[in-house]
Amino acid sequence: MKKNYKQILGLMVVIISLVGSSVGLGGAQVDAATSSQNPDAKRAFSHMVFLGDSITAGYEPGVKATNYDGFAPRIAEQGLFRSAVQSQNHSILGLTSTGLDNYLSEVTAGSKITTNDIQANLPGAVYSLGTIQVKKDIAQADLITVTIGGNDFLNALGSLNELPQDISSLNLDQVGTKYKINIDHIMKQLTSLNAKAVIVVADQYQPMPAEVGTQLYAGLNTVANQFSQIVDQTVKSYVAQGYDVRVAHVSKDFPGKELAMTHIAEGDIHPNQTGYDAIAHTFAQTIWGSKGDRTPFIKGQSATSTTPVIVTNGQPLQTAYAPLIRKGKTYVTLRDVTTALGATVNWSNATQTATIQSGKNKISIPVNSKQIKVNGATQMIDNSAFIQTTKGTQKVYVPLTVLTQAFDYNVQYVARWKAVFIRS
Repeated sequence: MKKNYKQILGLMVVIISLVGSSVGLGGAQVDAATSSQNPDAKRAFSHMVFLGDSITAGYEPGVKATNYDGFAPRIAEQGLFRSAVQSQNHSILGLTSTGLDNYLSEVTAGSKITTNDIQANLPGAVYSLGTIQVKKDIAQADLITVTIGGNDFLNALGSLNELPQDISSLNLDQVGTKYKINIDHIMKQLTSLNAKAVIVVADQYQPMPAEVGTQLYAGLNTVANQFSQIVDQTVKSYVAQGYDVRVAHVSKDFPGKELAMTHIAEGDIHPNQTGYDAIAHTFAQTIWGSKGDRTPFIKGQSATSTTPVIVTNGQPLQTAYAPLIRKGKTYVTLRDVTTALGATVNWSNATQTATIQSGKNKISIPVNSKQIKVNGATQMIDNSAFIQTTKGTQKVYVPLTVLTQAFDYNVQYVARWKAVFIRS
């Protein structure tokens, strides 16, 4: 639902009153010590689960749900530098902390439910929720992220068009208290469902720009800091119990950049792509440390390149011979890629055939032939290998799919970078 600038301003003023009076946190600063617990830049997370509201979903106004591109896919992409990744996004638009708490209760019980069973008046049509599968996903996850809380305050206000000038007349004291209780219970349920996963929960960013006025702007950012205290205090209690629970302080990313990072000029408080990218960066640093956010590019490469980037076992392929595109198929230099994946290559000049050994598997690929041999058995391929002279050197180029299928490599493509991630 679109909200005009004055409506959102009214909302943020109420939050100032609510957090300052109900939570009683004063002007305390965010405790950075809870931002991460022993982040390891090399740590592999092969199974990620994303829980929460529209921020986890990646919502943007005017964008179809099938095209949402928020922080969650970016975190999964970062994971590819460390391992093959499976990820599930179980977010729900309009979800409150009470709704997420209810949802996790039903997940724990394995109940058959619809969205109406966890929270009334969720956006869109009523749909069933696969609690048994979600329970399994959470139990198998080694990384779980959570964004929740923004809708708690919004729903408590009712119609933003009917807010009184004196907001002290509104009875909002219970909202902050309820949120704090819910966050604790959400963490309790998640750690009960999976005691070993790293759990990263975000605080709330502040979307209003400095144009609202110096005093108000300072107050809004103070509120964002106060809101972080609720999350920090909850996380501290679980860290003390031995769980690896962390806070992604996304609130620090937005001050001074609100207009550039959100859709606030359009009357919507959600992040734009710049905002989601910043949120993902903070999550990545919380998960993997200060150097946790990586790109697959080497010198001379960028996202504007017309050829794909190859990443082998988490490392960008260092080669002077770039991949080629022929009839929509990606070709790579045989020896460069196979060596990076730990395979060995032998070349027969007499038969113009390359033989590649990787573990117990062996394939023979003749140049300009659509017949190859895999462990002695003849197979047909759609696109044959060829020799091309590049920089005065003859190189054998093979279709990337031939290698990945013959050796059963794990292959994942990231459109954002035009990058192919291959793991042996």
